[in-house]
Amino acid sequence: MTRAASFVGLALLSAWSLSFSACKQTHAPVKAVEKESPPVGVQLGKVERRKMPNVVTLLGNVAPDRQSEVAANVAGRVLLAPIERGQAVKAGETLVMVDSKAASLSAAAATSQAELAETQLKQARSDCERSDRLLAQGAIGQAEYDRQHSQCKGQEFQASSARTQAQLSAKLAADALVRAPFAGVVGERYVNAGEYVQASTRVASVYSLDPVRITISVPENSVGLVRNGATLNIQVAAFPGRLFPATIQYVSPALRTLQRDLLIEAKAANPDGALRPGMFATVQASLGDEMLATVPDDAIRNDGDTRRMFVAREGRAFEIVVRTGVTREGRTVVYEDLAPDTQVIRQPPPTLRDGEAINPSAGARADATPGIIKG
Repeated sequence: MTRAASFVGLALLSAWSLSFSACKQTHAPVKAVEKESPPVGVQLGKVERRKMPNVVTLLGNVAPDRQSEVAANVAGRVLLAPIERGQAVKAGETLVMVDSKAASLSAAAATSQAELAETQLKQARSDCERSDRLLAQGAIGQAEYDRQHSQCKGQEFQASSARTQAQLSAKLAADALVRAPFAGVVGERYVNAGEYVQASTRVASVYSLDPVRITISVPENSVGLVRNGATLNIQVAAFPGRLFPATIQYVSPALRTLQRDLLIEAKAANPDGALRPGMFATVQASLGDEMLATVPDDAIRNDGDTRRMFVAREGRAFEIVVRTGVTREGRTVVYEDLAPDTQVIRQPPPTLRDGEAINPSAGARADATPGIIKG
């Protein structure tokens, strides 16, 4: 093959390759353009500054007003433990019954010894009186008189000791019935019938739950707000919309060095037992009325302990986490840097997502519901 023929063949092959490649590009499938979902219809409200109570939020824990780990105070076998966890008990009600036969026998013996000592004391006193008369008549000497009176004194001490021992034995016999120290609720029963207990053995725990104490940690920069008798509002996660009023009653005299905080205790009525020891409490302390940013209360979405809401900007919804304050007249305080007239989304649909397009005209008018300022 000549050089010219080879050159022509290469040219033809190159042209065929370009033609085939162009054909493939012409018939390649065109990727479909994803279409954005239609805007979500929403109703809008506005941020408005109003005179509202300004509150500071503190953290605390619910504790019982009184708590007791009740000990047996006597040794013996448990005969009966008629209590259960959560059972209400009255002051003096029996928690556990311990076998008292040995204690009763000991008490009976001690009582007999006390009676014998009393009889001997009477005889000794009679002898002392007779020695007084004999000394006056000169029938006995001073030494015999002193000896007789020493015996009388010794018998008095023995009688007193016997009486004390009898009282102690009677108390131990009575302690066979372990009783509740105050009215409350049984937290735990530690023993069962048939077990042997010592005097120091725990048999049950009892809690007094009405009222309850709220132990509150106050940061150093907020210590100036604390004063005895001040009223606080308590919230717990188990009852998100409920406020429990409490009153400050006990204030620590000094701050804790490491935490740089002050511990205080407030008491809250708890007639229905809603507040339980160990609950985490959010405490609101009022600082007085101030001009604060507010939004319609239905713009706030509760997500556990987190509060969220949507701000409308340039036709889209943007979700933000907010710190909220009190709610009054359909509006809730938000402690965020929001300019007045900032648009927020009321009653946000559950499916609304951050950054999604919105259509306010498809929802209800912002001024159709009380509490919203007309734009």
